[in-house]
Amino acid sequence: MGWPNQKLFIAFWLTIGCFLFSSTSGAHVKWFLPVEGEIISAFTPYGLLDTPVLIWCVVAVLMIVLSIVLDSKLPILPLLENVRQEYLMYLLKLCTGLSLLMSAYSGVIFAPHLQASAGLGDFLILLEAVIGLLFIANFHIFAATILLLILFISVMFVYGVVPALEYLNILGIACCLQLFHFHPVKLRTQLKAYSIASLRVLTGIAVITLGFSEKLLNPELGEFFVSAYQWNFMANLGMESFTDQLFVFSAGVMEVVFGIILVLGTTTRINILVVSGFMLASNITFFASREYSEALTEIFGHLPIIATAMILIFFGSGNKLKITELWSRKAADLSKFE
Repeated sequence: MGWPNQKLFIAFWLTIGCFLFSSTSGAHVKWFLPVEGEIISAFTPYGLLDTPVLIWCVVAVLMIVLSIVLDSKLPILPLLENVRQEYLMYLLKLCTGLSLLMSAYSGVIFAPHLQASAGLGDFLILLEAVIGLLFIANFHIFAATILLLILFISVMFVYGVVPALEYLNILGIACCLQLFHFHPVKLRTQLKAYSIASLRVLTGIAVITLGFSEKLLNPELGEFFVSAYQWNFMANLGMESFTDQLFVFSAGVMEVVFGIILVLGTTTRINILVVSGFMLASNITFFASREYSEALTEIFGHLPIIATAMILIFFGSGNKLKITELWSRKAADLSKFE
């Protein structure tokens, strides 16, 4: 079997393996749970030397190393024309704007569990709605991104550092659009090269944070979600030893791995395609279970992620902030994305 076929073979089975845990990885667990203090785990937390932890640590390291090795072997796709770049950037603005508007209409900041309070919360809701309208109208985007930065910083002070890190992808969108539309124009050529890279890296950190905060460090959240919605299909298939605890832990590790690969900038298109599949699987699962309200919450909440996925699929990892730069002798072309 030649090397190109081996790459396809490895990528295929790697993708199939990842999809085994797609449901909980795609869903934002905190969106559908009661107050965290009301949830108690039915399992004793895993220890660092427990067999599932050791096995998944080895699998995680192998996947990351495989991603780095494959990255240099995959073909480099041609860069999109400037007109098509603008279309994709508007898709990012439109999806983010719609999501922000829906959140403002629902009285939340970014996500259903970040409820706005009276006073400052009302101001943040208004700010969120204004940003959403500016993005949708494609009007004064540079100013809108500055307002989005202010909104994100406010979320960090009001709700805490961890909730802010969980939505660091929003900051990534702000940075991406700000660098893409940077003023003064004479600096835009150099800074534009970092737009896609900033979106990728900050989105990856958000995915890593969610893997830890919703699954690995607080497994009771994922376990409650999986139990409430009957998403542990492994147990449903007769594998009773595959407990909800193991299912959630497996999903959490996969989420962290995908986030790390995004940050590293290797095999970005394959990685984001798998993550997109996760989101699609979670939405399909909700619709199949006739949980239509939850399905719509997922769709509107994931609009920024969907648009980000489209950007990374077409643009790739970006020209900067890749781990492969550490040993690459080729100088980066700041006029291009990759």
